[in-house]
Amino acid sequence: MHITLGQIRAFVTVASTSSFTRAAEVLGLSQPALTNRIRQFEDSLGLRLFDRSTRSVELTHVGRELLPIFLRLVTEFEGAVVNARDFVSRAKGVVRLACLPSCAATLLPDLIARFQLDHPNVTFEVEDALNSAIATLVREDRVDFGIGMADGGAADLEQIKLFDDALTVVYPEGHPVADAAEVTVETLAAYPLILMNRGSSVRDLVDAAFIAAGKTATPACQVRYMTTAVALVRAGLGLAILPSTAVEIHTQARIAARPITAPAFTRTIVLLRRRNSPVRPVVEAFIDRVCSQTQG
Repeated sequence: MHITLGQIRAFVTVASTSSFTRAAEVLGLSQPALTNRIRQFEDSLGLRLFDRSTRSVELTHVGRELLPIFLRLVTEFEGAVVNARDFVSRAKGVVRLACLPSCAATLLPDLIARFQLDHPNVTFEVEDALNSAIATLVREDRVDFGIGMADGGAADLEQIKLFDDALTVVYPEGHPVADAAEVTVETLAAYPLILMNRGSSVRDLVDAAFIAAGKTATPACQVRYMTTAVALVRAGLGLAILPSTAVEIHTQARIAARPITAPAFTRTIVLLRRRNSPVRPVVEAFIDRVCSQTQG
């Protein structure tokens, strides 16, 4: 049995107009072409759907029984097409990205706000994630691109450098570290440290920097959120090592921050995207905006 949507639509239209002539006009077909479609439809079903005469066209008993079924099929199909078009239209206006939490809180708000001035119908889905998860989200096409730390193990992804982000030591006002000539690994090792949990890009960088200096970063406290780290610093429980992009550093009272001298405490922030993978124009436009406003 070979039945097409065109045949079903022809049947429904003839039944609704009770006229091959009017139905052909509605469908934009010649009358012979319409007649042929109806004949093929009847042959495929093995049923006669219309009683034809020179003056009128009437549904047979079987045709009347089948009309509601095929009418519902046409309606549901057209509804599905409309929904699909709406979905595609919305997808064209959605930018999906994964981003380090520190960058998501400081870098993205201004970028998105400026972009939406020119593209008011664009919406954003932001996944603030640990650096270890960002590359996976990009690879699996769950986001259009990611903003994270440069990863030598992600050679399969294109990595576009955005900027260097130096880590800072965060301390309570009046702490001796404020008067140190410079802040080195040795300086930091002399005080209790509040570090991010293992698996975060900041903790990975801190551990690597300490190991390179022949020391071990032993935390007095380990936390998941930078807000918690800053609160513990304010309470005098130790020093935190956080990115300069961390919004918590700039919004909390009774704390201060200064750069760490060792270059090992600098992380390179990159934009990660799938190689040779086409992207929607709105995503490409936002990527261009991110690069132009962060590079250099």
